[in-house]
Amino acid sequence: MTKKILLIGATGFAGNHVMQKLNNDFEVITLSRSLPTNLSNNTKNIIFDFNNLNNQTELPKSDHIILCIGTPLKLWELIYVQNKDMPAFVKVDKEYVITFAQAAYNSGIKNISIISAIGADSNSSNRYLRVKGEVEDTIVKIGFENINIFRPSHICGRLKWEKQKSSNRLDMFIGEYASLLTKPLMLGPLRDFKGIDVEILAQSIANNINNKNTGIQYFTYNNFIN
Repeated sequence: MTKKILLIGATGFAGNHVMQKLNNDFEVITLSRSLPTNLSNNTKNIIFDFNNLNNQTELPKSDHIILCIGTPLKLWELIYVQNKDMPAFVKVDKEYVITFAQAAYNSGIKNISIISAIGADSNSSNRYLRVKGEVEDTIVKIGFENINIFRPSHICGRLKWEKQKSSNRLDMFIGEYASLLTKPLMLGPLRDFKGIDVEILAQSIANNINNKNTGIQYFTYNNFIN
């Protein structure tokens, strides 16, 4: 039987690539503020006002929800999110993600995949990683039967994405090439901090929808490439 997938974040960099990897084995519904590019025949988009979202919002009936919501932070903001930027960051990366997850569970969806970050820890002194950790901790407690948590480091391939949007961000250029140059040095315990191509990450997310394991599963660099 064809699985029904609810994808949130299909207009974004990672989410759009995930959508493209969800082949005809799936029936896909995306909720977004605007129409995503690259919609395929198996995908239906619903324009959705995120400001109307709450825990009791009835979401489309689905077997699995994939949450790819995230603020496109500057490179230096991964190290320190300024006080003035924290409310907007928390609203998108924490409040929206948790509320969508709770609404999905209340709508009968029992399986979830989220994109988090390597090093996510609710006790971290790094604001970005602390928020990601708080999101993970909350979603784990909701009650889903299967939770896939993907923890990439730098997600590579964004230069092409930004070019298509006629955007030229210097920090993206620096991040892409820094990731490429340092990748051979990321050995042993540093391996999980290697940058991962967005195509590989997206394929891993799509592949693991059919993972029959239950409970909480964490995916990092080694899982992405195998």
